Amino acid sequence: MPSYNKKEFKESNVNYLNKDFTDLKGSLVNYAKSYFPNSYKDFNETSPGMMLIEMSAYVGDVLSFYIDQQYREMMLPLVEERRNVVNIAKMLGYKVKPIVPAYVDLIFKQDVIIVDGDPSKVKYSTAKTFDKGIQVTSTSNSDIIFETLDVVDFTITGSNDLSTPTIDSDSGLATQYTLSRNVRAMSGKNKIKTFDVTSPTKFLKLTLSDTNVIDIISCVDTNGNTWYEVDYLAQDRVPIETHYTADSRDTAYVDFDGTPSTVPVPYSLQYIKTSKRFTTEINEDNTTSLLFGNGILKNGTAIEDAFLDLEQVGISIPGQTDNLTSGLDPLLGDEYSTLGETPVQTTLTITYRVGGGITSNVSKGDLTSHNNGDTTLTVTNNIPARGGKNQDSVEEIREKTKAFFTTQNRCVTKEDYEARIMNISSKFGNIAKVHVSRTDIAENITNTALGSFTNYTTGVEEMVAAISAGTDVTAIQQTATDFLTNYPTPSTEQITDIQELGTINIHVLSYDNNKNLVGNPHYGSDELGTTDNVPIVLTQNIKNYISEFKILTDTLNFHDGYIVNFGVLFDVVAHKHAEPTEVKLLCIEKIKEYFKIDNMKFGQPIFVSQLEYELMGIDGVRAVNFVDITQSGDSNNSDMGFSPNLYTYSLTAGQATDDSDTGGTAQSGYGWLFNFESSDHPKGIILPANSNNPSVFELKNPNQNIKGVVR
Repeated sequence: MPSYNKKEFKESNVNYLNKDFTDLKGSLVNYAKSYFPNSYKDFNETSPGMMLIEMSAYVGDVLSFYIDQQYREMMLPLVEERRNVVNIAKMLGYKVKPIVPAYVDLIFKQDVIIVDGDPSKVKYSTAKTFDKGIQVTSTSNSDIIFETLDVVDFTITGSNDLSTPTIDSDSGLATQYTLSRNVRAMSGKNKIKTFDVTSPTKFLKLTLSDTNVIDIISCVDTNGNTWYEVDYLAQDRVPIETHYTADSRDTAYVDFDGTPSTVPVPYSLQYIKTSKRFTTEINEDNTTSLLFGNGILKNGTAIEDAFLDLEQVGISIPGQTDNLTSGLDPLLGDEYSTLGETPVQTTLTITYRVGGGITSNVSKGDLTSHNNGDTTLTVTNNIPARGGKNQDSVEEIREKTKAFFTTQNRCVTKEDYEARIMNISSKFGNIAKVHVSRTDIAENITNTALGSFTNYTTGVEEMVAAISAGTDVTAIQQTATDFLTNYPTPSTEQITDIQELGTINIHVLSYDNNKNLVGNPHYGSDELGTTDNVPIVLTQNIKNYISEFKILTDTLNFHDGYIVNFGVLFDVVAHKHAEPTEVKLLCIEKIKEYFKIDNMKFGQPIFVSQLEYELMGIDGVRAVNFVDITQSGDSNNSDMGFSPNLYTYSLTAGQATDDSDTGGTAQSGYGWLFNFESSDHPKGIILPANSNNPSVFELKNPNQNIKGVVR
């Protein structure tokens, strides 16, 4: 073999950044020249050696491309293939829907009898309740079906839902009223499929052959047991909704304590713990699979017999000696690490919904036929169905996954709590406004309360010290006497204030059937005469719901918010060519729109100058003399004003109907007294109450509480 001198070899110059064909080819040529200077010297483009070099560069270029592409497909901002973005979304906890159904508010109507022709005597016993799941078919396309998501309950319909009575032509008397009820419906058809399950299988996977499954309605086994859908198999708590007819309340307007309420709460919300659960996943062919748990047998022991509660995790298990040092999964409630049961020796009946898509966005008045069979029930849609669309694109999935992951499915900030609470469905109580704040020690405990508690603690310490020092009995008795005299026990309220340090205060307001705010904390019916607080069942629903998202150390205190009602007085000058009556009506409508309750929030000030600017923009208005926000008389010395005053409550208990500071009588059914003329308000700005009394300004009864003059 020929011997090679080290000097014959030049130093290799390998560039690891070369990835494309041209760079790889050049790198291979340089490599051959460096390592084989005497073996191969023909680098002509037509030579066999160059053919091999180019083929090697081609293979390297292809491999480099696929490596880069696979890396891109692992990154959410860069992924392009649908199956990859779906898997990444699944990893981050976001479930991709194969298709999106349309939603619509259906108007159901039913006639009820009027007694003796008197419209005030509506026979509500003739009003009916219909279960959810009523199917309404499109008149333009019989394949498009919508299904109601809520109970159609005419017994909780408010007076504002009553239409014009039917008048008998012979007697001239009213014979019936037509009750209306708005109910949300979703597009899609219900289908049923059964699966026979024999032997137990870990993570049993059952696939529905239909594509575009938008919802799993129910899953029931042969024994009548319900299996619940969860987001992940380690989740053992599921929400249960209970309609009031199956609850302890007689009607949706009766609270848990039996108190009548103006706020209907048709459902109560609670959570149950169950091992019968499954999760769903979308396959590449757009079908849907149900995935069950892993636990029915473990070490030959039925899980029903071996299941341990979370509190029992530390109990020694036979054959296990290192349970104190072994890692425990806090999401699992048993030492056997079950992720839920798996069905065995049973038949599963799965009810699911398919359909939706962009074709389900039907037009106004298209949904008029239902399958209930009750001829007294009619239905229509006064607005088009909206929201239906085909499956999300890759870009849509990418952005929705980012948003979902950012939320972290927990409440940390003030905005987290407010968004979660406002997201609760109206069937659990119509939540209008939410204000969240953290208790401040300076606001929660007075100096007297804090001092009393501190002195009490000090007195106890002095008594313990005297006893520990071996002081004689007479001296100890004297110490006890001094303690009781000088260090009185703090009151229950003081101790409660101290215990509530660091809590989250949540103030809530609701809408009644006339879309007026309901809330207003009160001192008691004997002192204030009326009660209009938020129902207990509603706050309980919020507590149960938010408990799934709150941080462990957060203690939640729920309170009613404060409502400040007011009236508006205005004085404007019209152009000489304008009709004063028309200008006045336009001004009133502009004020109504400006103070629309949907636009008002907790802590939101009133900008009088902005309202004046809005009035100046009305065609026919030449000048605005003044706009006055008030609960009583007019501060601009005109003939306008409100009597009685537009408030019911005062922050001082016992001043419900008469307040010496303003004079006059307050109106029942309105909110709290508020000093609109206070010097604390900057010019042209009316600031809300302080953070101790979170309040919302409400223009209640605008038809009566807006007065104006057009000059």
